[in-house]
Amino acid sequence: MAGRVCAIRKTRTAIEQAHRKIREKARDESRPVNPQTLEYAKFVTVFTTFPEAEFSAREVLEWYRLRWQIELVFKRFKQIASLGHLPKYDEQSARAWLYGKLLVALLTEKLVQHANALSPWGYDGFWTHAQSVA
Repeated sequence: MAGRVCAIRKTRTAIEQAHRKIREKARDESRPVNPQTLEYAKFVTVFTTFPEAEFSAREVLEWYRLRWQIELVFKRFKQIASLGHLPKYDEQSARAWLYGKLLVALLTEKLVQHANALSPWGYDGFWTHAQSVA
């Protein structure tokens, strides 16, 4: 299959986090860490068949990042609304069940966004009067 590899180096913090996870997993499985694994963990790498003339490596990686964000939304929706299994067998009841679950997930998402935007103290001036207690 014809294609190309697009890669970008991770930040130092992201590399350290990836290395820590690799070492922890190797320790848990009682096996040595391959040095190549640590080297590959320094990069986000994507294989693509997008034509180079139409999509630069930066654009490919940006599209991949956006796609990953969509994957995370669906994963979150599956957790919030238990969308992993469709228990209905006829088309109309399956569609109604799925729409209901999606409505619950979207409403939950909206409520969480709204709640995050509100101050838990009920007013905007909290930070101007906040003091350290330690």
